[in-house]
Amino acid sequence: MSGISWFRGMVVCAIATLFCTYQFMLQGALSFMVPELMHSLSLDLTEIGFLSSGFLYIYILFQVPGGMAADHFCLRKLLAISCLLMALAIYWFSIAGNYTEALMARGLMGIATSPAIVVCMTLVARWFPERWFPVMSGMVESSALVGGAMGPILIPMLMDHSGWRGSMEELAYFGVWLSVLVILFVRDAPEATVNPVNKEASKVYDWPSLICNSGFWLCCFYGFGVFVVINSFAGLWCVPFFHERFPGESVRVREAVSLIYIGAAVGAPLLGLLSSLTRMTRGVMLTSCIVLIMATIYAFFSGCTLDGMCYCCFGIGFFAGAYMLVFGQVRKLVPESMEGVAMATANGFMLLGGPLMQPLIGFLLGNQSEHGLETLALEHYQMAFLVIVGCQLLALLCIYKLRVEVCDYP
Repeated sequence: MSGISWFRGMVVCAIATLFCTYQFMLQGALSFMVPELMHSLSLDLTEIGFLSSGFLYIYILFQVPGGMAADHFCLRKLLAISCLLMALAIYWFSIAGNYTEALMARGLMGIATSPAIVVCMTLVARWFPERWFPVMSGMVESSALVGGAMGPILIPMLMDHSGWRGSMEELAYFGVWLSVLVILFVRDAPEATVNPVNKEASKVYDWPSLICNSGFWLCCFYGFGVFVVINSFAGLWCVPFFHERFPGESVRVREAVSLIYIGAAVGAPLLGLLSSLTRMTRGVMLTSCIVLIMATIYAFFSGCTLDGMCYCCFGIGFFAGAYMLVFGQVRKLVPESMEGVAMATANGFMLLGGPLMQPLIGFLLGNQSEHGLETLALEHYQMAFLVIVGCQLLALLCIYKLRVEVCDYP
């Protein structure tokens, strides 16, 4: 592959990945608006949990249709339409007058972003050699997670300037500009495709082989258990927990939240590189899961300082980055014709922790306090967060049972 092709591939994938960055930033945006949303839309804690995860409910439901769309349609046009639809949904959320409207707008965001990760992974597969897929897919995930790291910094700044409605409106405008960049610079494949696409095969879906593949489902549940700390803890409930744990440290709390996403952004490509170099993907996934469980328990139950918590948050994010290795394993386990749909399904499972755990944790917290967020104690959060540790133990069990032959790269 020539240097020019590498450069063009990097530009194409970088612009496409901006949409994933955009998605991650908006996905966790509500964690910084909890008091404002509760007051403006008259919501309780459980409704906040459902509103935050409403994005993911529809996102997960549309993963298979999104994967099929990525298999069959022009990737550039599909991504541009998704950007415009996302911008429309964010603007609708910014003018929502009640809980129902806000929930529907969050659902529309989920529809708009459903093909995003599969489009990016497909572009990586078409523009770069197979042996570099774990590393390059890790770079895609890293770029996406930058959005999660930017959220705690950018969104409060926008809110201070324009309020929660104005900040959402400004973010909607970015989606329009992003669609223009996609149309101008993204191309489906290089002229001499690195990994030729069998278009006939891509139209044939062997559903029984996917549904009956136990290794595929073990990978899906591993991704779910590892990623749950990001989309349920970092995505919503870590902010009020850290405010309770470290009162009066609102600026440092934002930094701690960002470090979870920064850790994942660093960990995803480095763990992918380690996997590519050692060809011991399962070992990397197993070790990462064990360390992640220990770091999570330490963050929830230790009496460490805020500096120690920041280091711990980075470690949590770093080892949670092992979820990215699921995509490479899934590609080994399914027929070529099912790669897009299989990766979309695996991605949906990874994000299942949001719609399941965000409202569940909100429900558990609400049952422990009858007077809202202000009366919750540290022990209440710790008890509710045990469900996150339980999901991580499930991931450990799944990767222990998984046996995948290492693929010899060309």
